[in-house]
This record gives sequence, C-alpha cells and structure tokens, in this order.
Amino acid sequence: MDRPQWRKALLATASGVLTALTMPGFGFVPLAFVSLVPLFFALEGAKRLRWALLFGAVFIALDMRWMLTLTRFSPWVVPGFALLAVYLGIFTGLFALFLRRTAGPERGFGPLLLLSAPCGFALLEFARAQGPIGTGFSALYQSLYRAPALIQGASVFGPWAITAGVVFVNAALYLAIRRRRLGYLLAAGVGVATLAAFLLIPIAEDGEDALRVAVVSSNVRQETKLDARNLPELTDRYERLGLRAVSEDPDLVVFPESILPAYILSNEEVFSRLRGLAVEGEARILFGTGVYRNREILNKVALLSETGELVGTYAMVRPVPFGETIPWRGLWEAIGLGSFVDSFLPLDLTPGDAFEPLAEFGTPICFESTFPEPSRRLTQAGASLLATVTNDAWFVGSSELPAHFAAAVFRAVETRRYVIQSANGGISGLVDPRGRILAQTRSEGVTVSTAAMRNDRSLYVRWGDLPFLILVGLGCAVSIGVRVRDRMQSGG
Repeated sequence: MDRPQWRKALLATASGVLTALTMPGFGFVPLAFVSLVPLFFALEGAKRLRWALLFGAVFIALDMRWMLTLTRFSPWVVPGFALLAVYLGIFTGLFALFLRRTAGPERGFGPLLLLSAPCGFALLEFARAQGPIGTGFSALYQSLYRAPALIQGASVFGPWAITAGVVFVNAALYLAIRRRRLGYLLAAGVGVATLAAFLLIPIAEDGEDALRVAVVSSNVRQETKLDARNLPELTDRYERLGLRAVSEDPDLVVFPESILPAYILSNEEVFSRLRGLAVEGEARILFGTGVYRNREILNKVALLSETGELVGTYAMVRPVPFGETIPWRGLWEAIGLGSFVDSFLPLDLTPGDAFEPLAEFGTPICFESTFPEPSRRLTQAGASLLATVTNDAWFVGSSELPAHFAAAVFRAVETRRYVIQSANGGISGLVDPRGRILAQTRSEGVTVSTAAMRNDRSLYVRWGDLPFLILVGLGCAVSIGVRVRDRMQSGG
C-alpha cells in the first residue's frame, strides 16, 4: 500500500474511532459535528468503497463492542459479531457509492455534498433499521441524546432527521477546510442553529392528570435469572422491592422485563404475591413475564389493577433477531443448517399481533424501544404514558446500557410523552417530553417520580417517517439530477 493509500486508511479509521467516541458509552458529544470530516477526506478520489467499508467496520466494532459480553454464553458470538460489523459496514459502502455519483469531482467534493451527504447517510441509516435483521443501535442521532436542545426536530421529522443535520454540519466543515471559504463555516453554524431552532416549537403543557410512579430497578445476574432453581429466592427479592415501591404510595409500580424464571401468569403462587402487592399498595402494577401456550412462547407485559385483577397483557411484536427469533429459519433448514441454528435457539419467540396499549400505558419491551415505530404506534393507539420494561443483564455493565437508555430520550421527544424505563441490569429512570432526563439509576432499588398523562400528538406521531422520506428522497433525486446535468453539459 503506497503512502496516499495509508493516509486514506488512517483517515477512515480515525473517523470510525471518533464517531464511536460520540456515542452513548463514551459520550463526547461535540465530536459528533467533526467526526465524519476525516471520512470525507478519505473518500476523495478513486477507490472510495474500501475506505467507507473500513470506516463502517471500525465504527460498528467499537460502538457495538458490548455484544462481546455474550461470549460467556456462546463462542459463536465472536464470528456473529464480525459478520454484523461487516453487514452494517455495507451501508457506509453504499454511502460512498452514492457520493461518487452525486457529490462532485473525483479529487475533492463540491458544494453539492451539503445536500447529497446528509440525505444519503440518513436514508441509509433508516434503511438498516428496517426488516427482520434491522437494528436501532449505532444510529448517529443517538450521539446527541444528552443535548436535548438539539433533538427537538425528532418530534416533527423523526430521529433520522437529526442524523441528517449532524452529517450536514460535518460536510460543511469538510468543505470549509477543503475549499478554504468562510461561507461553509457559516453554513455549519446554520446547521447547528437549525437543529436548535426546533426548540422553539411549543408543546402542550402538562395537565393535572399525573401519576406518582415507582420504578423498580434490579441487578440480577442473567445466569441467576435463567436458573429456575433460583425462583424462590428471586420471588422473595422482587417482593421486597415491590413492598418498598408500594410503601411510597404510588399510583403505578413498574417492574422490569421477565423478572422471574417462571411463567408468572400460570404460576398461582407467584402471581398471587404480585396481586397482593397491588392490593396492599392500592396501585396498578406493570411487570414482564414469559407466557407459554400451545408450544408458543411470548414475551409479555401484564397490567394489574389496584384490586389485583389482571387488566390485560401486551406481547412483544418485534423480537430480537438471532436472540429471540431466527430470521429465515426455513432457509437455514433448506441449506442444511437447521440443526446448527436449533442448537442455540430451538424455538422462536412468537411475536404479538399489534402495538396495543395496556389501558393508557404503551409498553414497548426491551429491543422494541430502540426503534421509533413501536412507541409511535402505541401513542397513536392511545397511550398517554410510555413504560419500557427491559432486561439488560445480558450485557453486564457494558456500553449497551447507556445506548439503550438513550433510546428512551428519543422516544420521549418523538411522541411528546413521558417515558419510564424499568431495567434489570440496566439503567432505569424517567425522561420528560422534551428529552430531559429527570431520573436515572443503575442501582437496585426503587425510584419514585411524577409523570403526567398526555393526550397531545406530535407531528411525528401523526405522519411518521413519510415527511422525512419525501425530503431526503427529493434531496437524493436533486443531487443525482444535478450531477447528470453537469456531466451532459461537460460532455462526460
């Protein structure tokens, strides 16, 4: 590899490292607006694809390093992690191919980069969150979860519009350095100001209808939680936490996802103790549990009334790929790998039928909260409060914990709802409709907060991603059209 190629490799690697440093877990927020500048320099000239793939692989490998904590359960996590990094890196490779067709001359990009880069990057980030193997983690917008003043646009255009804004600023700073023009530096300032301008959008004031909420957080090791022999001990442990919660005179108590190694709704002894907590505290209780029926397993949240009656259940609609369900299981069986995939997941989690609230509560379960669509659909269906239940003990104190809690911040802004998160082995807390973190803890215990019940609907809840897709689609079309026109005029 000659010297220019080494330089490009270093630039792409540096950009991947810097971008990973902006994400939850590291959290160097200001770097988000400069971390892609080295990538744009690396993508100048020919052979852009290899450097984009390198950037993507480095970024994903660093940002999703928390997946390697699962090696204590299976060594196959390592090759799976490598394949994931390569797969997600493909999307940045596609970004490089798009820029090659739209952004300017071979040696350095032109001003059209200000349109093509944010539109192309955000559209591809949206695309990789879709489908049966889509992921909501490692999205660039999450780098701003601790800067609520800059993410209010998510209530109008959704979270990927925030990604587009961040990429715009990076592109403008690259052009300011490459072209040495003050105008591009001013454009970068305008990009940041535009993100902040959405803070001026008024939102409805909280009404008088508010709940005193007791959020239970626990730190049960996953290995302990999976062993049914620990059921008596864990039942006592959660009952003690529940008694602490109801002693705070709450209206609602929220427990984490699948709190016990038992199907609680069909285990009368355990279920009766939870019902007793509801009666003693005269409080409604949300808790997570598995349900087994007719050779099907569902991941559910159940709601108890103040009198201990079962109000209803919500079943997880979007399970974790390769963790709770095997995508395309029939294909693996057809190519002779059926026994292999059965060895680590013999039975798929059966997804629920619809995103339906429990009374006035929307209850996305674990992985679902990392995507905007489940919370948006639950709010559309009438949820006045969102309560995420999750079990993050799989990832033992890793960077997955803040990454997952960052999702709660964006779901709050997008839907203009208070968002509660109750976690085992993760971060529990409360986020307000502006994305401000009102409470958070990693410790086992009970956090008591007040959350208003809201009935307003943000523009994002009403329209979803359609306005964003129309705008970035038009931006991509214009970028391609301008380049085609320029080439025709130059006879290229």
